Amino acid sequence: MKGRLLYRRRWTRLQKLCVAGLVCAVIFLTAQVPFLAEYFYARGVTRALGFWLSRITGLFSVSFYEITAILLGMGAVFLAVRFFIGLGKRQFARVLHGLYRLAMAVLIVLALFGILYSPLYARESVYGALELSSGGTVTEEDVSEAAEYYVRELNSLAGEFSRDERGNVIAPDSFSETARRINAEFSGYGDYFASYNVRVKGVALSVPMSYLGITGIYFPFYAEANVNTNIPSYTLPVTMAHEITHAKGVSRENEANVTAYVLCIRSQDSYLKYSGLMSAVSVTLNALGKEEFEKLYAQLLPEVRQEYRNANEHYKKYEGIVDEISGFFNDLFLKANGIQDGTRSYGRTTQSLVELYRCLSGAQ
Repeated sequence: MKGRLLYRRRWTRLQKLCVAGLVCAVIFLTAQVPFLAEYFYARGVTRALGFWLSRITGLFSVSFYEITAILLGMGAVFLAVRFFIGLGKRQFARVLHGLYRLAMAVLIVLALFGILYSPLYARESVYGALELSSGGTVTEEDVSEAAEYYVRELNSLAGEFSRDERGNVIAPDSFSETARRINAEFSGYGDYFASYNVRVKGVALSVPMSYLGITGIYFPFYAEANVNTNIPSYTLPVTMAHEITHAKGVSRENEANVTAYVLCIRSQDSYLKYSGLMSAVSVTLNALGKEEFEKLYAQLLPEVRQEYRNANEHYKKYEGIVDEISGFFNDLFLKANGIQDGTRSYGRTTQSLVELYRCLSGAQ
């Protein structure tokens, strides 16, 4: 009998897992090299893939992130049930095969995340593109001056809008038109941001999203910007701008916040500017001591103070254990991606708002 001279060697499951793990490691390691993160990923592969993904998912008004979240929840329950049934019936080979397939799926998702989003954490800071300083410290006097400026600007704009029976500003444009206007604000900032327009999608399950403490989410696997529509109307433009900023190449949360505030405040569109100023006043006032806070807060027009009270009441309805758990895991996610301050990085915008105030007012 002749022996087989040629044969195909089959890889074991462990070998396949090791190769997949190695691929993930290479992707994440190269994504941490600043030059590669900026010019190979952020302005190259990641941007190109984001463009084509957004073109495909943008053809549909439905949120694919939302559908995926539901399916993943159902799938997790199904897999857990099968796992325990398999253990109960001592079908260990079947259980191990299921765990292998799950591990491979996780590694594939990690690899995609490492290409589509993780490199953006290591790229150049957005502050240069926005012509703002990213370093230095500010005194309480600096913050007070900036807050006073934003209070004056907000008061001068507050009377231009129609309001509902509770005093909340009524958006002058549709959801899609507001998103279009925000996309247009990115022009003039060079090629740091991706040039393609991002379609923003309202989430149908916005109320459950509110209980999770989420106002918006960018889902890189679909290059999809999703916004919770169950939020105060004055926060909508800033929230949209924040998620669009992620889609255009900024992953750090504090930088996405700063970009959203800067674009809206610099805008000639009154609704966008109002949203940016409401956020700027909130951030700078909350950075002050009690006495200075109360003095400047008292200078706000009654309708503005009412709108802040309405927003506080709205968010308070959704506070609880679910919100705390969601915040805990979000904090872990940020720290895992190199943001040492975790969710505290969301509040690191005061210095940038002071710098923006100096640019807008000509103060030195």
